[in-house]
Amino acid sequence: MKKNGVGMGVYLFTLFVILFLSFARDGSTGGISTTFTEVTVQNLSIGKNYAIGQKVGRQLQVRNSGEDSIELKVEVLVPSKSELKEGYEPIPDASWVELERDYFSVEPSELAVTDVIVTIPSDKKYLGKKYQAYIWSHTVGKGKLPIALGLKSRLLLEISEKERDLSQEFAGRFDFAVFPDEMVLENVKLGKVYDVKKMFGKVLEVENRSHYPHIYEIRSISAKRAGIRVENGYENCPDPDFLTFDNSKFGLKGKKKNKVKMYINFPKKEEYAGKKYVFVVRIRLLEEEFLLNRHLKIYLTTSAEF
Repeated sequence: MKKNGVGMGVYLFTLFVILFLSFARDGSTGGISTTFTEVTVQNLSIGKNYAIGQKVGRQLQVRNSGEDSIELKVEVLVPSKSELKEGYEPIPDASWVELERDYFSVEPSELAVTDVIVTIPSDKKYLGKKYQAYIWSHTVGKGKLPIALGLKSRLLLEISEKERDLSQEFAGRFDFAVFPDEMVLENVKLGKVYDVKKMFGKVLEVENRSHYPHIYEIRSISAKRAGIRVENGYENCPDPDFLTFDNSKFGLKGKKKNKVKMYINFPKKEEYAGKKYVFVVRIRLLEEEFLLNRHLKIYLTTSAEF
């Protein structure tokens, strides 16, 4: 009986894998579906960030076509060589692709919607390259579904063969500044919400230096995602969401400024006591075709008291 039970377990697992792979090909599993099955983005430039929803008008949308609510997780995967479309290479790093949101609670017949952000590093070796990435949308262990459901969406990126002169292209139209570019916050106590302006007298200021109105988005991200090296005894922040803002998206008219208040809230856990962390604040100008980023680095030391 024990041997038969093991054999039955292997059989059921194999059946699940076969069903999962067969469902993923047509953009529907019966419980979730998407029209974002294969999206090609052409004429990308090195050193630029792109919102796919703005660039080609295609946000990632996953519909809950079942009868129960689901918890949905979205992840970026690097494909194996056997999964590649002809003429494409695996994306060098999954961090090139960022999801505006990656976790959803989705009611029946409702959509999970997120924009997909692509960053092409400023390196000439990527000129003329074609890369493939997968975006894997799958249910997780919450809800009433008896099995996990998943879909793989193929994202194809084609980089221009010629480097574009960004300084000439922008010609001052998208110029903006962030003050300061670094902050130091010391002796931050755990389990307490800090208004950074009240406690340390510091705010983030964004200045639109152009004559044109623009929209800006502010978000706390990890140093790794920002491509910023962590040094001098500091380590990457344990959770970017420990840092929040009073205004995370706003418009600015030409030659105007906006001050943004920040809040720090570290949970009262011993593992965070007496540590040195780096938080990165990404300030992003949202343009129709591409995105521009500035960063503020916050060097934070937590109190040793617990």
